[in-house]
Amino acid sequence: MTLGKRIRNLRAHHNLSQPELAEKIGIEQSYLSKLENDKSLPSNEIFNNILRAFNLSLEQFLIDFEPGSTLENLKLIPDVAQHYGFKQKVNMQQQRRFLYISSLLIVLATSIFYIGYSKVVFPERHYEYESEGVVLAGENQDIFHNWRRLMPVEQAKNQDTVDKLQVEMEQRKQQTILISPTNRGKQFVVAVDGGTRLYQINTPILVPQSINAWLQVLGVLLFSGGIMGFVLERRIYKLR
Repeated sequence: MTLGKRIRNLRAHHNLSQPELAEKIGIEQSYLSKLENDKSLPSNEIFNNILRAFNLSLEQFLIDFEPGSTLENLKLIPDVAQHYGFKQKVNMQQQRRFLYISSLLIVLATSIFYIGYSKVVFPERHYEYESEGVVLAGENQDIFHNWRRLMPVEQAKNQDTVDKLQVEMEQRKQQTILISPTNRGKQFVVAVDGGTRLYQINTPILVPQSINAWLQVLGVLLFSGGIMGFVLERRIYKLR
């Protein structure tokens, strides 16, 4: 599409003769003929008169013009140059925003994937602690394992006393298991109703956390979205 062809098409669409259109624009017919044959380029004022004659906005008039030498020639008209300058500025801002969002998606994806893969935030290695029962006030914390050794020597020599205490300790046993996501040492004491409980560590166990798998999936999806953003950005703005 050239400027002259665009004017001719519009004139034909509005059923105007050259003299009629020249009068509406406010120019000589001979000059209009030069414009329609692309032998001259209108001034900014005359170009705006052409737009008013056809009751078109600048953007409506330029809609059929594709990038090329013809469009570059039209940019010699100040209003056209300003229009495309503003459009280019908007495109650059949109392109920059597109790149920022794509970059942010990739950074976010990497972080989320690492959280799921490393299992740092939601650890799967847990620690099992076991307590035999409630330790009464004044008793040794290890009473359930070493009650025999902690007996007074004289009582330990009396088998009936030993048997009676053994039955008592068995009756007092109330084993509880505590699972902790953090290592709290080989043993620790917790205050409970009636006394305290001594928790001693057993073998560490693995407790699968499904959220870690979902975080990895989400990370891959966001990373793919970021890459696709860069690909689409090149295709979209290359066409412009």
